[in-house]
Parts: sequence; C-alpha cells; structure tokens
Amino acid sequence: MSTRPLEPLSPEWWLKRLEAKLYERQGSLAAWDDYYDGNHPLPFLTQAHNAKMHDEFRRLLDESRSNFCRLVVDATEERLQVEGIRLSAQSDAQADQASWDIWQANQMDQESATAILDALVKGISYISVWPGEQPDDYPVMAVEDALETIVEYTPGTSYRQRDAALKIWEDTQAGVKRANVYLRDGIYKFSAKDDRTKQQRTSAYQYDPNQDDGLRWERLTDGKDFVGNPIGVVPIVPLRNRPRTRLEGQSELKDVFRIQNQINGFLFLLALAGYFGAHKQRWAVGVKMMVDESGNAVEPFDISVDKMLTAEHPDVKFGEFSQTDLDGYIRAIEQKVLHIAVTTRTPRHYLIEQGQSPSGDAIKSAESGLIKKVERKQRPFGEGFEEALILARRFQGDELPPVDSEIVWADAGTPTEAETTDAVIKKFQANLIPREQALEDLGYSQTQIARMMAQAQTDALLNALTNPPPPETPSPQDVVPTA
Repeated sequence: MSTRPLEPLSPEWWLKRLEAKLYERQGSLAAWDDYYDGNHPLPFLTQAHNAKMHDEFRRLLDESRSNFCRLVVDATEERLQVEGIRLSAQSDAQADQASWDIWQANQMDQESATAILDALVKGISYISVWPGEQPDDYPVMAVEDALETIVEYTPGTSYRQRDAALKIWEDTQAGVKRANVYLRDGIYKFSAKDDRTKQQRTSAYQYDPNQDDGLRWERLTDGKDFVGNPIGVVPIVPLRNRPRTRLEGQSELKDVFRIQNQINGFLFLLALAGYFGAHKQRWAVGVKMMVDESGNAVEPFDISVDKMLTAEHPDVKFGEFSQTDLDGYIRAIEQKVLHIAVTTRTPRHYLIEQGQSPSGDAIKSAESGLIKKVERKQRPFGEGFEEALILARRFQGDELPPVDSEIVWADAGTPTEAETTDAVIKKFQANLIPREQALEDLGYSQTQIARMMAQAQTDALLNALTNPPPPETPSPQDVVPTA
C-alpha cells in the first residue's frame, strides 16, 4: 500500500483505520483468553524474583493457580443452547424449516456454542455470512474471532448499523498476512508480507491514516481483489455480551480476574507454608560456623531424613520452629471463592462444597440468579443470530423476513421431568396451549417437534383409511317408501 495520503472512506483508508483499532484491542482480548485457559499471571512474580528464583520456587508458583474463570464462563455457556428459529414469533408455531436447514448446513449447532463462548470470554464475537459458491449451495455462516475481526458502526446508531468491517489473518500456507475489508458494496481483498517487529505488531497506537507501520498491504491480483455484495449490507454480525449504549461488549471475566489473582496468591502461600511445614526449619545454637578457603560460610550439617545431627560440644542445642497453621489460608481461599459466586451469580455448589449438597427446591433457589442471567443474555445473542439468518435468507434471494422473527432457546432452568410433564399436561388439557407449544415446553427440539407433528398427521390419516367410520343409519323421516 502506498504511503501517500489515503482517500477518505476508500478500502485502503478503512483497512488502515480498522487495522489500528484491531491491534489496539488485541492485548486485552488475548488476556481474557489467557484467563479462561488458566494462563494466569504468576502470584508475586516480579522481575527481581524472576532472576533469583530457584526451580522449586518456580514450580510452586506454576502450580499455585486454580482456574475458576473457566467454570464461571462454562456454567453460563452450557445453558445457552439454540433449538430453532421462528420466522414470525406471532404466527409461526413451529421453527422455520428453511432457516433451520441453513443453520444445520453450516453446523451451527456446534458453531453457535463456539460463538457464544468466545463472546462470553472476550465480550464480543462475530458471525460472517456470504452466498455459497454455487447457486444451489446454502449460504455460508462462520464464526469470526474478535482477535482477527473488527467492525465499525455508523455513528449515532448504537451498534445497529455497520459501515465497514475488517478481518486480518495469517495465511500459513502462502506465508503472508491476508486482509478482507467488508464494505456495503462488497469485499476488498489484500495481502502483505509482515516484516514488522513483535513490538510493532503488539503495541497500541493512535490511528493515523498516514502512519507508516512497516506493513505493506497490496490488493490481490488477477481480478481476485474484489467480490460484489448483492444485498448492500456489511455481512459481519456482532454477538455482544453485556452490551451497553457506548460499549460494544464486555468480558464475563471482567469482575472475576482480580479475585482469581487473589486466590492464586493465597494458594501459593498455602503451598509455600505446606512445603516448609513438611520440611520443618531447624535451628542450632553454640555451633561454630565453618568457612571455606574463600572465607564464605559453609553449611555445618547435611540435613536429610536418614541422617542424625550430632555435636561434640555440650553447649550446642538443636530445635525446630513451630508448625504453621494452614487453616487461615484455606478460609481465605474459600471466602474469595464465595466472592466469585456472589459477583457472577454462579451457584455456590458449582464452586465449592459446603455442607450437604442441595437438592429439589434448594437447587432451584441456588440457581435462580444464574438462570435469570442466562435468560437476559439470550436477548442480545438471539438478535445477532436472527440477523445472521436473515442475511443468509437474503443471499438466497428471499424477501426480507418479518420483523418479529425469533430464536428458540432451550430452557435455561433445570426443572425435574415429572414437574415439567405435570404442568404441561394440565395446561394442554385446559386448552391454554396448543400441541406444538406443549411439546416445546416438554423440552423437545424443533426438529423433534416437526417430526412428531408429521407422524401424528400420518397416524391420523392411516387410522381413517383402515378404520373408516360406520355408515350413518338414516332416520325414519329420511326413508323413502317403495311402491
């Protein structure tokens, strides 16, 4: 890419602008990834410690990390399961089969869970949508990592309309970096040799359209630099966790990582106290200190479990320091774990076992906060999935679907099967809900419901053919007397 001033709103201008913003946020997003994966900062590790650490001390530090961050995220993600999409929430009792076919063709049962997990960890993830390679192919939906993808929204639209998007990734086979700039009229494609230093790639910097950062982007050749967009919408849809008016999304670990660091610190102190408690520190008085040829003090005893300490002088005395009480460390760790439970509304029995395990109504009460949190997240995630499917339908040539389309989610709660069945049967028998809604409330997926409804219609037809109703007996007044 040339170093001359760029034309505002050109593909090169957008590439430069969004590239700077993408690199600026990569450090914080990678940090959330590390916390979820358990790669936490080592407790009490400073530059001076790092230079002086012995192998045993380093091992204790490495092992003094317990990953509650993963559990907090997984407890939420496992209750966010998409089961179908209704084209119209008002008039469609069952899931829309055409939308569900697109969903299944793109393996979105699994990929939607990945998108939700990424959004919970990093605060944002994206779904890209594009037409299939052949006219009869399903549109392609793919999960995009926020470490590689970024979107710029139309000012004043509160993250609803998108002006542009950028994806940058490593093409390891070709040995180059690639970039796609998504605008309303299509996709502009670039490639570059990355000769920058690591510091240049990871440092955050303010956007300057004329800044030379050492990365030379060039348009692809042979007519592969542009693909037109037939619907005029930037096809990168955000999935936002904890969205706010002026905040695209926020990691689920935002309120957890500091507490996790404190837990790691106490775990290290507990391990350290246990280590030295297992090898009690001993003292001796009256022992003459020996020195080597250089005048350095020499340890007078080689202490081990199979050796005895002896001294000839009668004034020499031996002893050992008192045992360290570990209960204080354990209580401090438990207190911090409970702090995580309160802060994230994660049930306590998920994090720590205290007393008898809850059951029945106690479980419902303990999980009520988590269920409400999950149900709240279904709304922004559902809007993202709905828009992605609407774009896919438009790429197929369909008209714009109704505005009241909705994602069908699995029940976020954990009711017992007997309780659910009893409540649904009573509602159905009282004609409060139709058969389709009853099957959905019982926990059947949209695919299962469609199959059962079709089977019920088939059974009714076969029954009518094999067991026709008896002919009606005419009433006396309808009988015509014969001559």
